[in-house]
Parts: sequence; C-alpha cells; structure tokens
Amino acid sequence: MVLKKEELTEEDVKVPIRKLVLSSKKPVKIRNMEDYADIFFSIENTVFYNWSEFDSVLNDQDVLNAYNQLLEDFDNQKENSLSSEISKSVKAFLLMRKKEGMKDYTYGEIASCVSYIIEIANNHKSPDGLGYLKWIRTFFEGNMPKNIDEIAKYMFENEI
Repeated sequence: MVLKKEELTEEDVKVPIRKLVLSSKKPVKIRNMEDYADIFFSIENTVFYNWSEFDSVLNDQDVLNAYNQLLEDFDNQKENSLSSEISKSVKAFLLMRKKEGMKDYTYGEIASCVSYIIEIANNHKSPDGLGYLKWIRTFFEGNMPKNIDEIAKYMFENEI
C-alpha cells in the first residue's frame, strides 16, 4: 500500500473498520459503479500495484481468495498479504474521507463493493488465469475497449 507519509501512517490504518464506517451491514445493490468509484479504485488499484510493481506471481485466483478473505473478516488479515494491503488501502481512503468531512459509508456498502468486484473478476476468466488482472491493467492504463469490435478483439486476445 502506498501512503502519503505526512497524512497517514501504517498505525493509522490498523484501526478496526467498524470505527471508520456506519454500522449497517445491510448489503446494497450496486447499480452504478461511479457511485462507489473511490472504493473500487482503492481496492483495484492496490491489486494492480501489487501485481505490476512487484513482478508478482499473482493470478486471478489469488485475488479472488483475497477478496473472499476480506468478506470473512476485513480487519484480521495476515500481514503483507494481498488482503491485508487491500484492507489498509480501503481504511486509508475511509480515514481521508473522514478528515475531509465526507459522507461515511456503511459496512454493507464496502462489503457489497467487494462482492461486486468478485462478480467482475469471475466474468474475466482466461486460460492463463490472468483475465481479471489483465482487465484491471487495461483499465488503469487507459486502454478500455470503446465499441463492440474492440470489446470482441479484447476478449479474443485476453480471455479466450
């Protein structure tokens, strides 16, 4: 996880998530990803960073395992694991929102975003086990397919 040292420390992000969100665990229906873009960004950017910056041997299943571990227990993750890094990233984002006086999310909203990302990851499978990781790389590099032909080409090259 990348933290701006002058703003947050590793200790800051060890706070339990329940102290950073409203208590409702009620799931929400994600109708528009833009409504939760900052949550999605903090999660997927952490995955992309860990995969690309560290010449990682991560594959889609590793990422799915991390997401599922977060759904089971957002706070108690093995130190330096992908799930721990994602948890710290989301908490850093939530702490910054609090500092800026922005609306608090509920735990249910955070969990619903993780569940939604699991669905996305499951939709981007590939024989090499990197379909989802390639998809988020395409997103962060600004190379998203723009029309049906580009989508078909992308799928043929990366997911079939």
